[in-house]
Amino acid sequence: MADMIAVAMPKWGLEMTEGTVVKIHVAEGDTVAKGQTIMDIETEKIANEFEAEEGGVIKKIIAAEGDVKIIGDLLAIIGPADVSDADVEEFVGSYVSVAVGRVEATTAAAPAPAAAPAASSAPAADDSGVKASPPAKRLARKLDIDIALVTGTGRGGRISADDVQAFADAGGAAAAAPAAEAAPAAPAGEVRATPGAKRLAKELGIDIATVVGSGRGGRISKEDVEASGASAGADTGSYGSTPVTAAPAPAAQVIPGDNAVTVEAMNGMRKTIAKRLTESKQNVPHFYLSVDIELDRLLARRQKVNAAGDVKVSVNDFIIRAAGLALKAVPKANVQYHGDELHYFENADISIAVAIEGGLITPIVRAANLKSVQQIATEVKDLAARARDNKLKLDEIQGGSFSISNLGMFGIKNFDAVINPPQGAILAVGAGEERLVAKNGAPAIATVMSVTMSCDHRAIDGALGAQFLASFKELLEEPLALVV
Repeated sequence: MADMIAVAMPKWGLEMTEGTVVKIHVAEGDTVAKGQTIMDIETEKIANEFEAEEGGVIKKIIAAEGDVKIIGDLLAIIGPADVSDADVEEFVGSYVSVAVGRVEATTAAAPAPAAAPAASSAPAADDSGVKASPPAKRLARKLDIDIALVTGTGRGGRISADDVQAFADAGGAAAAAPAAEAAPAAPAGEVRATPGAKRLAKELGIDIATVVGSGRGGRISKEDVEASGASAGADTGSYGSTPVTAAPAPAAQVIPGDNAVTVEAMNGMRKTIAKRLTESKQNVPHFYLSVDIELDRLLARRQKVNAAGDVKVSVNDFIIRAAGLALKAVPKANVQYHGDELHYFENADISIAVAIEGGLITPIVRAANLKSVQQIATEVKDLAARARDNKLKLDEIQGGSFSISNLGMFGIKNFDAVINPPQGAILAVGAGEERLVAKNGAPAIATVMSVTMSCDHRAIDGALGAQFLASFKELLEEPLALVV
């Protein structure tokens, strides 16, 4: 018992509350090494490889592909080869999630569930005697449900968060109905489905009780609901967004008519982008500063750098390097806004916007002020490639003290970008193009690039933003400092 290891849903990032098991790479009986990938777990933004913390034999797999699990929920068991099935079952039955992001199992058997009261006028004050998972107890308290009235579908009648949610969805409440009335009000065993499946069924107008589940014990997943909706011609005319994670959206539905409409459900990434940027525009007091920058000296310098070395650098790599040095020169612009606090950073961790299928992601070049333009070029190529392959790690997209969005390669002359909170600013970069300019009182042709800095006025005022842009402009127009 003591040598067995609980593999539980991890917590990756402050905002993560649940994850989807996208793919399981191992089978029961497989021997795994420490650090070996055993599952792919998907959060709002990315799919992450989940590695074994210790080596051993996969004694049991509890989760199924497509399952949405709350932080700390049990996914699998790793143990010695000679552990009996009975010991594994005892371990599973005694598992307790003791903290968000850290889990362990007790070796003592869990207490038997307390008998449901004959009548109750308030939620049970003490749920310690009920055989239920900690997430189930937290959810019951949140929903004001007497958990003793909930029928558990787990091993030995253990109550899960899904059971509590099913009880609540069926109209159950802690207020109480007498036990005789409460029993039929908790049909948790009738429909077993993941939270994501329930939400998707509700949005598509599908009776989840009619869906055939493909998971263990007939549990219904999002994919089962999607398949049911496709076969039954579910009404998607509400334009609802369906998946809860960054999984591919269901196939587009075509509504015929004089002007046929193709309805494509938003994937989890697009939903997250929509939510966060809407909040940013509504809650962050944006203001904008623009400047034109001549690039001819920079282009000449870039040509020399590329001719002299094996690493080919782009104009964008110089822009990242210049932004890092400008943030170091004007450190008050290297800021995040956190309510009553402003967080100023020693180094410039620059988020770069990368367009990928289904949305946008912002991997981070850490300490860009300390890296050469060649190092930045190598790192950006790697980050962009792994972003498009969905292989970035959480710590590679979380944080950042400043953002750059470059649409110049698409021919966009100038634009205003939306700030990525809690960062204090984002720089929108347009295309370099030949323009007629005045030099020494005479007309001349120069390659000019327009950039616009969106600032959070709570953290950066106009004068501070202007100082940053002045430093940034000087570095690009006199680029020697960018290559030393």
